[in-house]
Amino acid sequence: MNKIIPIIKNNKSIALLAPAFPIDFAYPNIIGMLRALGFDQVTELTYGARMVNWHYVDYIKNNPDQELYIASPCPNVVAFVKAQYPEYAKYLMPIVSPMLATARIYKQHHPDSKVVFISPCFAKQSVEAPLHKEFIDEVITFTELKQIFEEEKIFAEDYDRDYFFDSFIREFTKVYPVSGGLGNTAHLNRYFKTGEIVITDTVPKIKEALEEIKSGKKKYRFLDVLNCKGGCIGGPAIFNKDYSTEHRESIIKKYIIESSEHNLGTHEGTVEYAKDVDLGVQL
Repeated sequence: MNKIIPIIKNNKSIALLAPAFPIDFAYPNIIGMLRALGFDQVTELTYGARMVNWHYVDYIKNNPDQELYIASPCPNVVAFVKAQYPEYAKYLMPIVSPMLATARIYKQHHPDSKVVFISPCFAKQSVEAPLHKEFIDEVITFTELKQIFEEEKIFAEDYDRDYFFDSFIREFTKVYPVSGGLGNTAHLNRYFKTGEIVITDTVPKIKEALEEIKSGKKKYRFLDVLNCKGGCIGGPAIFNKDYSTEHRESIIKKYIIESSEHNLGTHEGTVEYAKDVDLGVQL
């Protein structure tokens, strides 16, 4: 038996689904499958992502003269900048990732529940979550979840019905796992001039952007960067590995359209849910 099963079944538990989940799991079947596994609540990270966006905008407005801002949701990017470009570490946005934002908000409302993040990324499991054990109780990858479903004999075709995420969702941040999703949904182009925002992914391209800044070749001011090709949709713990980046993007876009009216109304998180929740972080 996987170690996660007793945690889910013996406690009140909340599943936080990384927004890249449609790459590997059918919607809305996955909601019913996770509840069958024992989760009391199932939600996306879309609400946490929206709160992160608001904090990014507030930070930029309050620090308008800062030379550079580097997006920090990706633990691999944070580690890379600290290790390879320590002089730029001070420009990492001091704001939590959508995973941690959602977990902190949920823990405030459900302090006795176990929070389990379901991730396409090994770094969330091995690097970020262990630093925040008071908010994230466990992280399992998409690949691990697939294996757990097989062991527990939970199959998507048995959950081909209408299921709804529990509250704390926002619709338009479903695009967050695609490279550029943060900057686009936070509308950061309102705060920077043309050419000051760079959207890119993978270490070589991030390194190239930083070198251009270092040499004075480019005047970038906001780096919207992620470690994996295409963004989190290219995470190494995704099990449909033969999908191209373009196909993965199309899956996310199709999901956004199909789910656009499925979870609104009482299922949509309001700003009050995050009231007094600290979304700052020491990087």
